[in-house]
Amino acid sequence: MRLHRPVVARVTQRELRVMCAQLAERIRPYDPDLVVGIATGGADVAVAIAESLGGPRVAIVKSQRPGTLVKQSRPVAGMLAALPERLANHARWLEVEYRELAYYLHVRRHGSDQSEPQSRIVDPEALAETVAEASRVLVVDDTLDSGQTLRGVVDAVREANPAADVHTAVLATTWRRPPVHPDYVLKPRLLLRLPSSFDA
Repeated sequence: MRLHRPVVARVTQRELRVMCAQLAERIRPYDPDLVVGIATGGADVAVAIAESLGGPRVAIVKSQRPGTLVKQSRPVAGMLAALPERLANHARWLEVEYRELAYYLHVRRHGSDQSEPQSRIVDPEALAETVAEASRVLVVDDTLDSGQTLRGVVDAVREANPAADVHTAVLATTWRRPPVHPDYVLKPRLLLRLPSSFDA
C-alpha cells in the first residue's frame, strides 16, 4: 500500500496569525461567545481567532494525550530539534502514519477505540465553571490527528452545559481518515510545524 504523506509546512508566528484570521472568517457566521483553546498549540490559535472575531471570551484547557509527555522530555525534544529539517519532517510524518494505522488496527481488534479522552483534562472543574453561562462555544485546536483530545473537551463542555451549542475548529488535519470531523478546517492533510512545536 502506498502512503501519501501529508504536506509539511513550517509556520512563522505571523503566518499563524494569518491562518487564524482565515479560519475565523469561516467561523464568523456562528458568532461564538466563548472560544476554548486546547493547550499548547490551540491556545495561540484560540486567542488569534477570538481577536479576529471581535473579542469573544477565551478559555484555555489542558488535555494530556498519551505520548505527549514522552515528546516533551528533554532528550526526545532535544533530539527532534537537532535533526535536519527534512529528517524531522520525515520523522513527524512517520509518526502520523503509524498512529493512524495503529488506531484503526486497535478499533478493528476491539470494536471501538476504548479511549476516555475526557479523563485527560487537567482541570475539568475550572472548564465546567467557565462554560456554564456560555450559549455558543467554539472548541479550537491547532492540528487534529485522531481527534480524541478534541472529542474529550467537547464532551466535557456538553456535560457541563447541555444547553450550549458547541462547534469545533482546527487549522489542519493530518490523518487520511480522522474519526472526528471538526465543523471548521482550514487545511486538510497538512502537517504544521508551528512556533510552539516541540521540534520547531
